[in-house]
Amino acid sequence: MTFRGKYLFVNADAKVGELLVEVLDKDGRVIKPFTRSKCTAIRTDKASQPVKWGRQADLSALAGQPVRFRFHLRGGRLYSFWVSPERSGASHGYVAAGGPGFVGPTDTVGGT
Repeated sequence: MTFRGKYLFVNADAKVGELLVEVLDKDGRVIKPFTRSKCTAIRTDKASQPVKWGRQADLSALAGQPVRFRFHLRGGRLYSFWVSPERSGASHGYVAAGGPGFVGPTDTVGGT
């Protein structure tokens, strides 16, 4: 996939397990520093969780390039993922009928 944002977010339930993510190039090679071993494990149940790799959370250097995200999930569920231009996690995607906290037909608010 290609993206224009900076920050990877997931909607996942990993409270009894863990979720790790790595970023791969178009040929399937892991891109440093976005490795599984550098990824901060997600171990909660939350709709908008930022994915971080040590101090490196900004994916902007990869924007516009084809990449793959590989998810390593044990004992949980992954519902969705997106790359946001904002630290808040706002997806700027349509929210259909809206919901608590949304101020229009698209998510401009985020969840963190």
